[in-house]
Amino acid sequence: MASEKTPNLGLNQIDRTSPKTTYFDLEKYLDQNWRAVDKFAGGVNDSVNEIKKRLDTTERKAVTLEPGIQIVHAEKAAPFSLTGLSGRTLVNLLGRAGSCDRIGSLLGWEADLAVDTSNKAQGTGSIKVTAKNASGVYNVYSTGLKLTGGRYYIALAEVKNINASNNIYVNFSTGGNKALKQSKDQSRFVTIYTKCAPTNDIAMNLEVTSISTATGQAFYADAIRLYEINASDYAALDSMTAEQVAIKYPYVDSIMPVRNPYAIRYGENMLPSFFEWSAKQGTPTIVDEKSITVTLDNKIVHTVSPLVPGQKYTVSVQSGGATGRVTVTDDPESDIIVEAVGSGLLSATFTATSQAANIRLLGTSSTAVTMTKPMLNIGSTVKPFKPREDSMLALQTDLYADPVTGDNADTVFERDGQYFKAKKWQGLTLDGGKAWVLGDSSAAGLRQVKVVGLAPGAIAGSGIGTKFDGKLLPQGNTGSNPDTNAVTAAGDVYIAIPIADSGWADSYFPNSDDIKAYFYGYKAYDANTITPANAQASTTATWNGTGTKYWVQRIGLPNFTQSVPQQAYAGYTPHQLVYQLATPAVEPIILEGQLSFNEGDNLVEVGTGIVLRERNETYQQPVEKLWNINNANYTATAWLKQKASDILAIYKNGERDHAWMITNRIVTSAGALAQQYDADHDAGSSYSVTYLTFERSPVVSFKGNYAANEKTLLSDLVDSVQQNTARVSVLENKKADKDNPTWLTPTLLNGWTNRAPDLSQISYLKDSAGYVHIKGVAKPGALNTSMFHLPAGYRPSLSIVAVVAANTDNAHDVMGRINIGANGNVAMVPVVGITITDTGWVSLDSLPPFLAEK
Repeated sequence: MASEKTPNLGLNQIDRTSPKTTYFDLEKYLDQNWRAVDKFAGGVNDSVNEIKKRLDTTERKAVTLEPGIQIVHAEKAAPFSLTGLSGRTLVNLLGRAGSCDRIGSLLGWEADLAVDTSNKAQGTGSIKVTAKNASGVYNVYSTGLKLTGGRYYIALAEVKNINASNNIYVNFSTGGNKALKQSKDQSRFVTIYTKCAPTNDIAMNLEVTSISTATGQAFYADAIRLYEINASDYAALDSMTAEQVAIKYPYVDSIMPVRNPYAIRYGENMLPSFFEWSAKQGTPTIVDEKSITVTLDNKIVHTVSPLVPGQKYTVSVQSGGATGRVTVTDDPESDIIVEAVGSGLLSATFTATSQAANIRLLGTSSTAVTMTKPMLNIGSTVKPFKPREDSMLALQTDLYADPVTGDNADTVFERDGQYFKAKKWQGLTLDGGKAWVLGDSSAAGLRQVKVVGLAPGAIAGSGIGTKFDGKLLPQGNTGSNPDTNAVTAAGDVYIAIPIADSGWADSYFPNSDDIKAYFYGYKAYDANTITPANAQASTTATWNGTGTKYWVQRIGLPNFTQSVPQQAYAGYTPHQLVYQLATPAVEPIILEGQLSFNEGDNLVEVGTGIVLRERNETYQQPVEKLWNINNANYTATAWLKQKASDILAIYKNGERDHAWMITNRIVTSAGALAQQYDADHDAGSSYSVTYLTFERSPVVSFKGNYAANEKTLLSDLVDSVQQNTARVSVLENKKADKDNPTWLTPTLLNGWTNRAPDLSQISYLKDSAGYVHIKGVAKPGALNTSMFHLPAGYRPSLSIVAVVAANTDNAHDVMGRINIGANGNVAMVPVVGITITDTGWVSLDSLPPFLAEK
């Protein structure tokens, strides 16, 4: 018989039945066998070394998550570790004029202009531009702009064609600029743009324009913006795709940093529970999160966005009973791209376009069919059903940088599992609550005003400001140039206010109350000689110090007041100022989540504008009995604080609540909407919302890495456990402090003192339920001024007026009045007919507890 081989290594064995075994073949039975053993040992050694490397050596893979949508392939399921996130600032040289929510300073040449609120790319409306003539240019434009020679600019707009026969483009009236992107798309708003690098200083108009071939041709224009950029960014425009340009240069009002950046890795299943699908057509019956009953007329649709254009995706669903149908169309719903019809497992693969995809489930007749386990995954292969499980890293912070060069950017870094910001810029709101006084000098037509020490640590001359109307306030000589700002090294802030805004004549020198009224959004005028409407519109002096002084609102309707304004009004946006710090500061950042990757392909979105777990007072409709979040058709208590584009998650008592029907984008004037059936709602619970805002800001890359082998994963796990244990112990200590609060002693102001050491001192505390208690007996100082200030977190949401026990002169007991302001100011207000001297006293022991601000 032939010689056999060993079963594992394949070594030659001697055939002892053969006469030839008397001859020992050295090549066959020794050399070949040793070579086989050595080859096996080498393979084992390689495998052992590979395992040793994976278990003994840390290995990470660097990854950069770019702004927008992308597919990220991960070799291992692992958490993402952030190593780089820097700020960026955009300054729209048009201010808010290009929002197109109103015509305002925008004009049209050979065109009719009208605001259209039903077609818009952002905000509350766009401008419809209609040609007056059968041939020629028709446009919307902004006048009086100045470009500086040797600098670089990009101009952009969002446009949607109505019936224009020629392309719509952005144009500088000086000429010599190239329309890099034009459009006449009628299906959606498209970003168009151009660039300009003048050699000399020039004055020009910025136009969004087309050339008509018939009277009545028209298009919509929205989100017009003009940015100064640096030379390298200018040169890069020619090689960028239109999508990249649109992401890098979004529309912003005036000045905007990177605001609340986030990175979301969407689940392997990109479809949410049926409660959260976008829309219902008819009355489909939702059985539970993953089961629904539909017919031909009662359908359910979900709009899936974002998707990567050109990438294949597969949708699948289990269809039970009668024949079911799943279709995929572009958004808005158009011709069917792909569909699957039948019973059992239905699946369809499609290639994403630049538009969102509509996934629709329905029956093929009036017979009900149950659809279960909806799944949408990357690739052309059906994957087993999994409930959607996204992963997110979101930071609630502003990140600035030099708006042109990008230098001196705020940066984010991680230490011991927590995130911090190296802050190099500071933003301020310049409202009437600041200590405004008249400035050092003023020229004809303006008044220079200032606040001493408002910008501590500032680099002189680094301020960038905006007015209430969005107009930029550049750094300048505030003593002679209106609408300029100045920041000094001592931290003093100067603003030059033109007569057209304040109403103050050159002969009038405003006091502190006058200036504060201006920064609350009011203009002074003589009510004896002029109407509120005329005063609001006037560009000349309307108050010279004589007559009857009234104040009219600077924005909106010409509402007026006879008393000195003490606060702003709805619709008014205060002045803003951003300045650079001489010495960077370190601040902790509010964040949520831990971004992680699944093994294989991951759909990742990087953006800005996320709001984390905002408290919401839900509202029940009186007839339908549905509970609402952000329904602008009903009470404002259920609105979110900012206009929401997408509601990402709703929490009940801190836990995710999936039983809300969420409809994103514009549903009412407040944006996205969430509703819940009465049976699913708990009116005694606390609800909060995580959502994205419509307000846009610059988007930047998330740089980081993830563990590429087992050793790194184990090391990260150990670090994470240690850091989480440390944080939990800190939280436990904080809770113990909260459950056993201590009385805090404020600094008494304006002559107020504690009455005597043997009596209760003025003090306050916040209990574990969030209520603030105040006690103590004080000896009066100046009345109607601040007795002391409550810090943030100890203030009421709305001002409180309370009656307390008092004594006029240590002999006569009376009642006193205490005002506790939402700004933390605690003051004693005189009561008519009662005088309390410094020999009397005021007791705060009877002040009722109040719930602290959220």
